[in-house]
Amino acid sequence: MIALFPLLAAVLAAASSAHGQQPVQVANCFETVQFDQIPRRAVVNDTNMVQTMLDLGLEDRIVAVTGIAGVEHHLIAAPGVVDALPQLADQYPSLEAILAADPDFMFAGWNYGFSEARGLTPARLAEFGIPSYTLRESCIRIGPREPISMDTLYADILALGRIFGIPARAEAMVADFRRRVAAVTERVGDITERPRVMYCSDCNTESPPVSVGREGMTSLLANLAGGVNIFDDIPNSYVRVSWEDVAERDPQWILISNHRIPPEAIIRHLTSDPQLAHVEAIRERRFLFITYAEQTPSTRNVDALERIARALHPDRFAP
Repeated sequence: MIALFPLLAAVLAAASSAHGQQPVQVANCFETVQFDQIPRRAVVNDTNMVQTMLDLGLEDRIVAVTGIAGVEHHLIAAPGVVDALPQLADQYPSLEAILAADPDFMFAGWNYGFSEARGLTPARLAEFGIPSYTLRESCIRIGPREPISMDTLYADILALGRIFGIPARAEAMVADFRRRVAAVTERVGDITERPRVMYCSDCNTESPPVSVGREGMTSLLANLAGGVNIFDDIPNSYVRVSWEDVAERDPQWILISNHRIPPEAIIRHLTSDPQLAHVEAIRERRFLFITYAEQTPSTRNVDALERIARALHPDRFAP
């Protein structure tokens, strides 16, 4: 199994903190950040990161969430947990809104809440004494990181485990994910005829849709599932592409995010656009709907991988 890059594996002990946790250091994009105490009042942005916190059993540490308005039903948790999450008004949070929640930690990402233009950045939060952790996949928005792999996701889970004082829980989760990913790749790893796959969001209008280059989680999932992302030549994560490019690259499967757009509206547009009529995925109605938390980095990515692999290669998963 590929080892995590050294900084993400580092946990350095020093003096005890006020909450009984020894200070820990984790890689946070391109710097190492020390956390001296376990966060008690975390603000978490976006559905995928909220889902990860819930799956790690950290709902009692969340003081506010942002970016989930209107899509709360996509979150998976015990009854009543999601309803009890305090939501800030801003879908794209402002620094002022975050400060008003009086947090001692924030979990977000670049283009997932953090924004230089909006003045909400890890550096700005640090000026107010608020440490943060940045979604590893999103670091590509501010500089070159290592090529995406499942270790990019595992790094987030293990870092959160250290920050919140639950390393054993995080390590057990990652071990289970490694086992499940290996079970998929063992079945499809030798496939040579790999279906052409497109990820599509904002696919219900004539405006350019959002797809994914080779550095986005959805691209990785498609490739691990035995497909090939038609936009793997783009060295970025989530990007806008042209419908002309989609038609030319002729995907055989389309993975669709149903985050805020009804599935029927997406299918209606895709099947009524004349320039897409020849596209194999559309002609054969090969659509697979995945949730936002499944296709962006979160603890639900392995669920998506298993579903995508079964859709692309059902013969490899027959009883």
